[in-house]
Amino acid sequence: MVERAEGASRPAMGAYVVLVVAMFIASANPVVGRGIIQDVPPFALSFWRFVAAAVALAPFAIGPLRQQRAQFGRQWRRLAAMGLVGFAGYNAFLYLGVQTTTAINASLITTMAPVAILALTWMIYRERIGAIGVGGMVLGLLGVAVTVTHGDLAVLYRLALVPGDLLMVLAVLCFAFYSLLLRKLEPGTNPIAFMFVVDLWSILAITPFYMWELAQGQSFVLTWSALAAILYVGVMATAVSFTMYTQAATVVGASAAAQVIYLTPVFASVMAVVFLGESFGWHHVIGGLFICAGIYFSTRALRSPRA
Repeated sequence: MVERAEGASRPAMGAYVVLVVAMFIASANPVVGRGIIQDVPPFALSFWRFVAAAVALAPFAIGPLRQQRAQFGRQWRRLAAMGLVGFAGYNAFLYLGVQTTTAINASLITTMAPVAILALTWMIYRERIGAIGVGGMVLGLLGVAVTVTHGDLAVLYRLALVPGDLLMVLAVLCFAFYSLLLRKLEPGTNPIAFMFVVDLWSILAITPFYMWELAQGQSFVLTWSALAAILYVGVMATAVSFTMYTQAATVVGASAAAQVIYLTPVFASVMAVVFLGESFGWHHVIGGLFICAGIYFSTRALRSPRA
């Protein structure tokens, strides 16, 4: 691993573009999960999501996996941890959480991921953040608050905590754990093969919980809407989005990559306008500007490693 210069290199700029696209794709994940949760139980959605992702990744992953089998063999413990906690844990807690928490609470808690990652990075690796980085995080959080509260920050004082909020916090910690482990990934590891292996560990982890859910009589009927939801969260929000995020994070670093998560509520708002007919307000513009400024200052302040 080598240190990346503070100035944005061409590969780093390309990686940030990839991160933005990945966040756009992933922004629909909690929306789809909340919309389909009445028809598909949470562990069933997680299980079939990972199965769909594995099927989509397999044709592109088998060849590189054979070529790098020694490399993957050396990293199997780390990959297992990323699959068990970072994938299975994150998605299970997210789908369980959106059953009881509100959209505002879920959005606010999810966007705490960059702060959690930076805090863990500082505690474990002693990576310097600096005043500019902290200021960027504050701007990003302010932008998120303006966006999800429609400009009425007094809404934050009226938020009522429910069990789903704690589950969302656990989901954020699982994602932070996954991001930190990316730092230890061996250089040159094929990203698609990596995602395929981690996805298989996720299937292994979620299967007992899915079996328990079935034993409780919680099954579902595979309607067209349920199939579409499973394919989206499996193929797009997992196979495509996580592969893009993982690859870009190895270029700019986990801490810098996490700052782009602040864009999630902005993209979710745009999706609500386009697909749900909601109105576009000034708070979207102001919140988006704060978020973009926060991302700019945070990523410039971070000294991130590049593979």
